[in-house]
Amino acid sequence: MNRSATSFNPCGLITLTTDFGLQDPFAGIMKGVIKRHFGDASVVDLCHAVPPFRGEIAGLWLGLCHHWFPEGTVHVAVVDPGVGTDRNIVCIQARCHAFIAPDNGLAAELVSHLDSWTAWRLDPEALDLDIASTTFHGRDIFAPVAAMLASANAAPDSLGSPDPELVPSALPRPIRKDASLTGEILFADHFGNLSTNIPGPLPKEWNDATVSVEAQTARLVRAYGEARPGETVAIFNSFGLLEIALPRASARDRRQWGPGTPVRVSKTG
Repeated sequence: MNRSATSFNPCGLITLTTDFGLQDPFAGIMKGVIKRHFGDASVVDLCHAVPPFRGEIAGLWLGLCHHWFPEGTVHVAVVDPGVGTDRNIVCIQARCHAFIAPDNGLAAELVSHLDSWTAWRLDPEALDLDIASTTFHGRDIFAPVAAMLASANAAPDSLGSPDPELVPSALPRPIRKDASLTGEILFADHFGNLSTNIPGPLPKEWNDATVSVEAQTARLVRAYGEARPGETVAIFNSFGLLEIALPRASARDRRQWGPGTPVRVSKTG
């Protein structure tokens, strides 16, 4: 549900999260448009390697990462397979931050990590934007709106109508049953470590829990360096998610696990 959020006072910083990758000019063009509209803007690349079309992963990253940035930051997320259709774009205000995202499950995943938020549905026509393309709203809508917010030329509540119903997130949730918790791998990072949808910490009485991936057991450790050579381990990473790792190697490549592979945590004793 929508609840009131604290005020937003822009600090001039904008972050970008997309599935564009870096081999094409899309991310760079967005930065150029932002600077053209607001020359004093500072732009930070949060991530351009979101798995293609996986808006819920972008929402997860924003939910887990935004609090590391100063209050007044504008966060832009463009993972938008519905670009050019009648899908909505929303602006969300929360914790003194502003977020601009397509309403395709990305926004709903983001707000699932927030305790207080308010959302508005953007009205691009009312904002008098030069929308030249039906395939690159990152350039034509998201970037100029981010510049408006970051420069204080627009406030979140001036961008459109309030409190839209958000499209639900497609991110799977772990299932707890008796003395076990079953989740799945979501994605692999640059090192081949496999992040799951199982958040920590585990209940105190589960200190000696067993983690299994398919038919293989992964010992739960506190640091990568605790792993023995060639040992697959489980660890709660810096984002608080249970991760399957093969230190100094790629668990993704060596074990051939990936998104959707089931992971189970079982209480022992």
